[in-house]
Amino acid sequence: MKIQKGDKLEEITLPKHDGKIFNLSETKGKKVLLTFYRIAGCTFCNLRLLEFNKRYGEFGQKFIHVGIFSSNQNILRTNMKKHGPTPFIILADENFKYFEKFKIERSWSKLLLTIIFKSYAIFPALLRGFIPLPPFGGYFDIAVTDIMINEKGIVEDVLYAKKHAADHFSFDKVKEFSLS
Repeated sequence: MKIQKGDKLEEITLPKHDGKIFNLSETKGKKVLLTFYRIAGCTFCNLRLLEFNKRYGEFGQKFIHVGIFSSNQNILRTNMKKHGPTPFIILADENFKYFEKFKIERSWSKLLLTIIFKSYAIFPALLRGFIPLPPFGGYFDIAVTDIMINEKGIVEDVLYAKKHAADHFSFDKVKEFSLS
């Protein structure tokens, strides 16, 4: 099912990059940005995480970011070490279960558009070693999806990538959501 505004998501249970099991229900009472990313080594995805890590203090006190990668836990753990400590939760969906369940799009054409129009922005992530080299441990052609979930667990807004494969809510929109 494609996620829509007003939906209440069923439980999501996946391993975190550190091996502990996480349940989305643990975020009850918080505002959540749930993002379906590509693979753990994706330069664009890690650029987003670098920005969130750097600016996390700008978000509201009851805000949490939960990112799901189409990667196995070992590859995800290796890539997350490059970030150092992070205030958000990163999960491994090695079997692509929730990507399929929520109809997260796979699109080589949107990925190509991302490479063409956003390649100028990836240098900070490349310098930190985020280079999507095999083994990927997942699907590289995922068009990311952002879901804003309120304190009651209701989807307030959702963005399935439209223009290109790295089409996220703007940082300012996420910040506004976190503070409202």
